[in-house]
Amino acid sequence: MALDPMTTSLQLHGGKKWLPISVAKLEAHLEQLVRSSDALEPSRCRALRKNVAYSLQHLEFLYRCEQDLSVTSVVWTQTAKTFVVVGCSILEALFHFLLLSSGKAATTEWASLRRVVSAPFQLEGRDYRTEVEYFAKLGAPVVEPMTFDAMCKRVEKKDLAKLSSGEFYKHLPYLRSLRNRVHIHDVEGLRDTDWSNFNQKDLRLIKRLLHSFLQSSLFPEKNVAYFYYLSQPEVSLKKHLLTI
Repeated sequence: MALDPMTTSLQLHGGKKWLPISVAKLEAHLEQLVRSSDALEPSRCRALRKNVAYSLQHLEFLYRCEQDLSVTSVVWTQTAKTFVVVGCSILEALFHFLLLSSGKAATTEWASLRRVVSAPFQLEGRDYRTEVEYFAKLGAPVVEPMTFDAMCKRVEKKDLAKLSSGEFYKHLPYLRSLRNRVHIHDVEGLRDTDWSNFNQKDLRLIKRLLHSFLQSSLFPEKNVAYFYYLSQPEVSLKKHLLTI
């Protein structure tokens, strides 16, 4: 006899549906770090806290999926990939704030006005063209857009994450490379697939780094219970995954 999905769900959770840690609680934790300053006005700080809190709720949901559902190895791998990508986005957002609030963000005094491209011309049998970009000097420096890689390097250089052991920083380049796999068209061969590139070790790594950051000295009140899913062991792949 087929099981009723609602009944099964209620049985799994002792008669109650599961709910994630509330956004309000997560925002309160994040507000210990992400507060308005000369670098970021209150409305932008609040929006940043909300986006990070939404993403943390999403990670808790992915953890529950991992714990409660029997899935194929493909679905497990795609869930792990999403966990890594969202986890890196959280780090990127908080790094961005750290760099702005500390005055360590990249800045420029020049703004691009326009780019002029010449008509094609030939020189010694080859086709060429030239491009000229015009910049205007600004009255005061402005923050430049930064890549996640550039943020990681700047945060590490000044230990803005307050994790001086180096263990946290050394894994960031690897996670950044995994995060870039959000572009699924950029493959180099048959084995260069998501299923081949994401595993339990990667999931464990992003959990550990997020937990270290969110429990660092940047957050005096730890609120450990809010991030239980970052310190819990993963489901054993061999025991719980179906075949592809």
